[in-house]
Amino acid sequence: MKRPWCSWPRQLGAPALLLAALTGWIFLWTLTNPLGTAPDEPSHYAKAVAAGHGQVLGEPVPLARLRSFGVFSEDSLRQVRNAYRGFELPPELRTTTNPPCTALQATVSAACLRQPLAVPPGRAESIVGAYPPLMYISEGVLTRAAWSVRSGYVFARFGSALISAVLLAAATWLLLGGQGRPGRRPLALAGTAVAVTPMVIFLGSQVGASGTELTGALACAAAALRLSREEQPPARVWWVAGVVMGVTALSRPMAPLWIVLAAALGVGRLSPRTAWHRLRGGGRPAAAAVAIVMLGLAGSVLWTQALSLRTPVLWGRLGHGLVIATETAAESARQTIGVFGWQSVPLPTALYGLWTLLAGGLFLAAFVVGRWRDRALLAGGLLVVVVLYELLAAAVFIQNGFGMQGRYILPALVMLPLLSVEVLADRLPARLSARAAVAAAGVIAVSGAGQFAAWLTNSHRYAVGPDGPLWFFLRHPAWSPPGGWAPWTALACVPMIAAFAAARAAHRDAVAATAPAVGPGSSPDPDSFQRDYISLRTWHMRPTRR
Repeated sequence: MKRPWCSWPRQLGAPALLLAALTGWIFLWTLTNPLGTAPDEPSHYAKAVAAGHGQVLGEPVPLARLRSFGVFSEDSLRQVRNAYRGFELPPELRTTTNPPCTALQATVSAACLRQPLAVPPGRAESIVGAYPPLMYISEGVLTRAAWSVRSGYVFARFGSALISAVLLAAATWLLLGGQGRPGRRPLALAGTAVAVTPMVIFLGSQVGASGTELTGALACAAAALRLSREEQPPARVWWVAGVVMGVTALSRPMAPLWIVLAAALGVGRLSPRTAWHRLRGGGRPAAAAVAIVMLGLAGSVLWTQALSLRTPVLWGRLGHGLVIATETAAESARQTIGVFGWQSVPLPTALYGLWTLLAGGLFLAAFVVGRWRDRALLAGGLLVVVVLYELLAAAVFIQNGFGMQGRYILPALVMLPLLSVEVLADRLPARLSARAAVAAAGVIAVSGAGQFAAWLTNSHRYAVGPDGPLWFFLRHPAWSPPGGWAPWTALACVPMIAAFAAARAAHRDAVAATAPAVGPGSSPDPDSFQRDYISLRTWHMRPTRR
C-alpha cells in the first residue's frame, strides 16, 4: 500500500533540514568571506576564469620567471615549475594572483583589502594552472556573466558551492537509502553532520576544487557503504555512485586515492567474494557505474602524468620528513576541523575539543558495539589515515617545501564518521534505538552550534582583527561584506536554527518509528520487552451476552 503524498514532507523533514543547514553555511561563507582569503584562491580564480573562457591549459611559465619571484626554494620549484601556467584573462576580470595582504598574518583585520589592487599587465600566472580542469570549467562558465573582479569571484564561488551542495545531497541520499532499522536515519544524519567539519564548509565555499574533493570523498564513502548493505541496490544507486565517484576522481591530482579508499571501505564491509557477486548482480547499471569511475580515474591519472605534476620522491630525505610530520601532526589535526584563511585564522580551543569529542564518541561507540570484522575495519581505517598522513607529508609536501596541511588528508578522514554510524546502525541493540536517537539529535544540534561559532570566529577576525571588540557587528568594523555585518549575522542564525530543527525532527521520527505498534498486523520489535499485540484473555474475561 502506498503512503499518502502528504506524509512525504514530514518523512523527509530531518534530511532536508540538515541539507538546508549545511548548504546555507556554504553559501553564507561564499558571500561573507573576503575575496582571495582561501589558500591559493587568487590562483584558483585565475584558472577558473580562463577555463570558463576556453583556456584549459594555458602557457608554461619559464623557470627563470619563477626564480625571479624570490619566494620559492629549490625544493618548491621541483613542483611549481610544472604546475604554474599563464592565462590571458578579460581586462575587467583580471587581478593579481599574489597572496592577499591578510595571508599568513594572524593579527590583522581585512581593512587592507579595501585598497584597490593593481591590475597586472599581460598574463595572469596561476600556481594551480596545470590542475585537472573539469571543476574549473564548471566554475568559470559562470564568470562569463561577471562584469568586475568582485562579481567574478562571487560567480566562481557560487559554482564551487553548487557542486559541493549537490555532492552533499547525493551523500545524504545514499546514506538514507535502503532498508534498515528505524534508528538508521538519525545516526546517518549525525555522521554527516560530524563529517562536514567547518573546514569542509569553508573550502566548499571558495573558488577551486578542494570543496569538490572533500564533499566528493564524502559521497564516495556514502556510495560504498550503501552498496555494501544486505539488500541488492536498485539501478539508480549504481548510477549515482558511478557519477559521484567519476566526478570526484577528476577534481584534484590526489583524488583517485580517495576513490580507492572508498572502494576498499565497501569491500571491507562485505568481503572480496561477496563484493564481486554484488557487482555481478548489479547488471548493466553496475557495469555502467564501473565504466564511469574508470573513465574518471583514467582521465585524472593521464592528465597528471602528462603534465608531470607528481615529483620524484627523494628517499634520502624520507626519514627526516617523517619526523617533521610527527611533530606537526597536532596542528594538522586542528586544520581538519578548521583553520581558515591562509592558515592564519584558528578556531577557539574549545571548538577543537568539541568536534574531537563528537567524532571520537561515534568511533568509540561503533568500536564497542561492532563485531570483530567491524572493529578490524574501524581500526584499519584509522591506521590508514595515520599512515597516509605520514607518507604524504614526508614523501610529497615536506619535500616540495610547502609543508603538510590537514586539508590534504581530510578526504580520507571524513569517511570515518560515516563508517562509524553505519556500524552503529547495524549492530546497536534495537532496545537502545530511542537512546541512540537522542544522542544523534544532540550531535546534530551541537554541530550546528559549532558551525555558527566557526563562522563567527572567521568573521570577527576579518572585521576587527583577533583582538577587536566581540560585538563587531554592532560597531564600525575595519572591513565588512556588502550590507554590513548586522544583517549577515542575523542571517547566520538561520542555518543554525535549521540544524536544531533537523535534530528535533530526527529524534521525533526515530521515536515514532521505534514506538510499539498496537492493533492487528503490527510487528513489534523482536528485541523489545513487549509481547504480541494479541490480548491474553482467559475464559472468565470474555464478554457476556446481554
